[in-house]
Amino acid sequence: MKKVKYKMGKLGKHEFMKKNKMISKFLPDTRKATLSNIKIMLKLYKSVFLKPDEGTGGHGIYKITRGMNSLTIRTGSNSRIFSSLNDLYTSIQSILIKDKYIVQEGIELLKHNNRPFDIRVMVQKNGKGTLDVTGIIGRLAKRNKIVTNFHSGGTPLPLDILLKSHLNDESRKQYIQRMERLGRDASTVLSEKYRSKRAFGVDIAIDNKMNPWVLEINTQPDMSIFNTLKNKTMYNRIQMYSKNKG
Repeated sequence: MKKVKYKMGKLGKHEFMKKNKMISKFLPDTRKATLSNIKIMLKLYKSVFLKPDEGTGGHGIYKITRGMNSLTIRTGSNSRIFSSLNDLYTSIQSILIKDKYIVQEGIELLKHNNRPFDIRVMVQKNGKGTLDVTGIIGRLAKRNKIVTNFHSGGTPLPLDILLKSHLNDESRKQYIQRMERLGRDASTVLSEKYRSKRAFGVDIAIDNKMNPWVLEINTQPDMSIFNTLKNKTMYNRIQMYSKNKG
């Protein structure tokens, strides 16, 4: 039988995972970045993100925020204001078409020291082919940046530290365990399509009501982020799993 290789971008993964009832409630609204979809979503949400369908590392991401009579678009630390969506769209249309973009509901991220952060959960197959959580880390955005990615200047930090101002000790422990479970469950769903993959990097956003959202799942996750932590326990475990092809 011919082996079929699946390669899906963010939208393909989102559509596949949306079919799963358990995971679908954790997925932010995500669509193809057409002018009409962006228009619809800006009516539904205060802000939206435009992301390259196959981009990584937080590059090429735009955030559009709805004002009273204007729209602000941000990328990196730069922002521009437009009076109409048509004008805004015209200014970035060539990029959206060239790189195939998605538009995603903007989740207002939880903050630490007035800087937004999100979570990366590392999930890997053990020797028996079962998925285990091997690491969990927080990513704190660089001041005035819209993305948290390490390669875009984000700071990797233990999640426990980032949650300290939001939850007490016992609640924090339980919440981190809950995020690990969500990461494993989401990876289990996507692994049905990516059977040969041995590692998944699940990006989870937490909104200001403490609700988690699965932003995306990377099928070639960067493991070096875990090496930035002083405590090397998780990094060593991740390395051990990646060598174990069992």
